[in-house]
Amino acid sequence: MTKCHIVQDLLPSYLDGLVSAETETDIRQHLQDCDACRALHAKLSAPIENTSSQSDKKEIDFLKKVRKKTIQKMLAGFTALLLLVAALTYFLAIGSPVSKKDLIYTTSVDGDQWRINMELTNGKALLVRTESIYGEENSSGVKPIVGVLLKPYQVLPSPLLEGDNNSFMFGSTINSFTKSDYKIILRLGNDDVIFTSDNYDKQKP
Repeated sequence: MTKCHIVQDLLPSYLDGLVSAETETDIRQHLQDCDACRALHAKLSAPIENTSSQSDKKEIDFLKKVRKKTIQKMLAGFTALLLLVAALTYFLAIGSPVSKKDLIYTTSVDGDQWRINMELTNGKALLVRTESIYGEENSSGVKPIVGVLLKPYQVLPSPLLEGDNNSFMFGSTINSFTKSDYKIILRLGNDDVIFTSDNYDKQKP
């Protein structure tokens, strides 16, 4: 009968199919008769799926945590970038309304033209948006234009609006003021300076 220690030494090779046919037969016969060697054979033959599975699970959990942190960092970075773009857009393109204390304006009449010249005094660039003012809808369903709204904004100097771009001139025809309801509104913060047929030809309203 094959001795146990010899069988136990040969079991790894036996399991890998590396022993001769005669030795394999002897080992198989011994395993049928020996409880100890049969138990060792069963232990060596047992699948290691549980250990591997636990290891894989830990690795997957770790990768999930890394991925989650990476996504969180990316989202935080993207949010910060959006806020930066929004801030730059606001200060460089949209700007904020000009207050009355930061703007000097004068009006003049030259022939049939009425002009208003504006100059920003706080060192920022001046951007003026104009909007038409519409009256009540007439019988034809059309709302006539009865004036112009001037909205000065201050923006930080940029390649688009350099620092010396702090003035703006707007013109209108004198004939526009012959209409009783025609007006030009200069909106400075919460203050409206209104030019009508009564005061368009004065330096200050």
